Amino acid sequence: MTAKYTSRLSVQRLWVISSDVGESYMTQYRWLSLLCFLICSAASGCSLYVDANRVQCKTDTDCSERGSAFAGSTCRDSLCQPVIDETWTCLDQPASDESSSTTVHVNLNVVDLLSEKPLSGLSLTLCSKLDANCSFPIAQYTSNDGGQIDVAMPAGFDGYLQAGGSGIYPALIFPPNTSKQRAPSTLPIVPASFFGTMFLGIGVTSIGDDRSVILTTALDCLGRPAPGMILNSQPTDDNTVPYVLQGGLPSSTAPTTDDTGSGGFVNIKAGSAVITSTIASSNRLAGTVAVQTRPGYLTMVLVMPSGG
Repeated sequence: MTAKYTSRLSVQRLWVISSDVGESYMTQYRWLSLLCFLICSAASGCSLYVDANRVQCKTDTDCSERGSAFAGSTCRDSLCQPVIDETWTCLDQPASDESSSTTVHVNLNVVDLLSEKPLSGLSLTLCSKLDANCSFPIAQYTSNDGGQIDVAMPAGFDGYLQAGGSGIYPALIFPPNTSKQRAPSTLPIVPASFFGTMFLGIGVTSIGDDRSVILTTALDCLGRPAPGMILNSQPTDDNTVPYVLQGGLPSSTAPTTDDTGSGGFVNIKAGSAVITSTIASSNRLAGTVAVQTRPGYLTMVLVMPSGG
């Protein structure tokens, strides 16, 4: 198994659709006003003002040269302004309970994971999360000759897409919560012939008849794959092999994700599972998502941060 193939295990590539997290927080850094306070004596008149014409800098270097009070500042609009790291700011925001009755269109370009060629005739079935076997499908879609599918789903849809077709390994795909139409995205699908060799690097030669595989990617508040994350799943047992990607290869010993944010759980007991992502540096829970698993299927999911 080559690094080229295993690097594509990243669910971030398997399901590349911006989440509501990215929708809310993938913005430019907020512009902050500088407050200038004049300390006045009791006997004199006091005033508070900002000189709109004041120029503090032309480059970031100008800011660093102004002293320790401006450490880490960047030059924006001729003012030295602090850089705000929004990587995990959404964790401190209240969760949104916004509901909508609109329909969202998710445009997918389906490709073979290995060849990256378009896959025609792929079947995608829209299923409710509580319908574990998709006995009551909501809608059915098939990719055209160019591998394109236009999936219509309710805004904020809480369910999954069941993928099937000739020569592919069946998958349950849990899309991120989407509230408006997204740009076209690529959905690589695992060939059936490749599935049996995907996890040889972590000592897994077969998947049990009552077992499944979860592929996941942890995201930050900006909708980016998150490095340095601990991935957990419940339930697991002695037969389950957790892994994270490290340099394009699955590792069952590395404690956290690399910059792909990706990992998963092999030979997890089929049924249902709750996946969590934790920021290793602060031991803070970032995201939680519940999914369905099924024997003979991959489950693919993104773990988005909780909060706004």
